Amino acid sequence: MTAPEDELLRLRVSHGNDQRVGELGFAPRQDRWTFAYDDAWRRNRLFQLSPALPWQAPEGGYDSNAIRRFIVNLFPEGAPLRAAIEQLHVAPGNAFALLRSMGGETTGALEFHAADEPPPARAQSRMLPRAELHERIVRSEAGGLAIWDGRLRMSIAGYQDKLAVFAARDPGLDPEAAMWLPEAPLASTYILKPQPRADRTPHLVVNEHYCMSLAAAYTDAVARVSIMRLPTPVLVVERFDRRHTAEQNRDQVRKLHVIDACQACDMPVDAKYERHLGHAGELARYRDGMRLPRLFGLEKLLRRPARAKLEMLRWVLFQAVIGNADAHAKNFSFFVHGELLEPSPWYDLVSVEQYPELDHSYAMAVGDAFRWEELSPFNLAYFAHQCGIGKPLLQREAVRLARAMSNAKAVLDRQAYTDAERDFLRPICEMVQERSRALVDRAKDAAVFTADHF
Repeated sequence: MTAPEDELLRLRVSHGNDQRVGELGFAPRQDRWTFAYDDAWRRNRLFQLSPALPWQAPEGGYDSNAIRRFIVNLFPEGAPLRAAIEQLHVAPGNAFALLRSMGGETTGALEFHAADEPPPARAQSRMLPRAELHERIVRSEAGGLAIWDGRLRMSIAGYQDKLAVFAARDPGLDPEAAMWLPEAPLASTYILKPQPRADRTPHLVVNEHYCMSLAAAYTDAVARVSIMRLPTPVLVVERFDRRHTAEQNRDQVRKLHVIDACQACDMPVDAKYERHLGHAGELARYRDGMRLPRLFGLEKLLRRPARAKLEMLRWVLFQAVIGNADAHAKNFSFFVHGELLEPSPWYDLVSVEQYPELDHSYAMAVGDAFRWEELSPFNLAYFAHQCGIGKPLLQREAVRLARAMSNAKAVLDRQAYTDAERDFLRPICEMVQERSRALVDRAKDAAVFTADHF
């Protein structure tokens, strides 16, 4: 028996305690998506899904492609996505099937369940012993953390293997803290990112931990991290899109709605890089992927525009001094308050330049600079011009960053790294101090350029 050509498959979109947000529809024969907010949800105005899906739909409904772009940006990429596809026996492009299976615990506040089925029954969350986690990490191939007990357990964007768990206390700081694979209504509170087995990114866990610690010396808008040693090192990231409380001996987790910059700008996941077609030969001319001017152009949607733009500026400058060439559009996110956006804490900060086998071209150009060596005073001035940043502010932030990075060695010394890890991190420590000082001079020299130069 074949399905009617106009059949609409439906998913219920909800938020905590089964608050109904709306309904998502998909017509497979037509490859067409629909969405409608629930009337009660529209009245409460807690948050809209994204700027591309405002409270009031345009005549004829929301753009089907915009709905799909929002959904696909929720999915993991690379090996974790391939593992999910293999488990479900679906085509890579079958976003509806992926969402139906992985939509219970996504990034942000939304849950997706079959509209014709009752809300999932309360189930017992499963404890995850550290010994079992260690065994899985050392034996699994890439993508091996996506499936547990024959079920998909992850819908967290990104390429790197990771696992979302519930813990009442940071399991990296407290070796006695129990971890659980959560079942609804309990949600995850931490993300675990183990050291990849690939040889081309040694000490990635401590690289990210140190860069995140450096960022915390510069701004308070940084996700909290720790290292859990099994003894395999695992980066533990506290989820900033979750709020854990314990009332009457019962753990409760409230989900906060977060979207990344691709979702905020209605961009597909494939366009998270500015030169998303590649940067070799003629393809390098095509720069229609996500760009910093587009990110800063969200100003009218920001809850506190001046504060938000300052945080964006700090993010850009910091990525340059740590050598994070992979600072793409899915590595900057926003909380959604009603229809307004507010930057979330920073995450995924890594000195990519420590790995010779990886590409060191910037994900998004600063001015026209795609590498540190190209980040001249002119390109800094051009970046400021494009993004509406005043030259005095640019200079002040460069000085502020250099002062914070002057403590890079102290940040390194107070962490419990192994000798081998310290040897790996010392070049990052020296680089950020040198580059932050150079950035002060370049920002000062940028003042000579005016709008007439661009």
